[in-house]
Amino acid sequence: MNRIAAALDFPCDLTVEFISHRFTPGSKSVLETWYPNTSLDMDEQSRAAKRNKFGGTKYVYRPDEMKALRSFFYTEWQHRFPDAPILYWT
Repeated sequence: MNRIAAALDFPCDLTVEFISHRFTPGSKSVLETWYPNTSLDMDEQSRAAKRNKFGGTKYVYRPDEMKALRSFFYTEWQHRFPDAPILYWT
């Protein structure tokens, strides 16, 4: 966020949306093909499974991790950009 703050060191109309990493079995397969040496954690066992209304499954961070991530990003963003609203977190 320091790099963003340095690059935006002028008056501007700014908002942000924070979207955490999530994946489905299909997207995991594609990502592993495109980025075979990725260090991104895509272990279903370390994630929480969420089901959508159509029966699909996506893997998201566990609730305690999501809470810590949200707290970190909200605090850091508001410290650097107090006048730039956070539209949502997911």
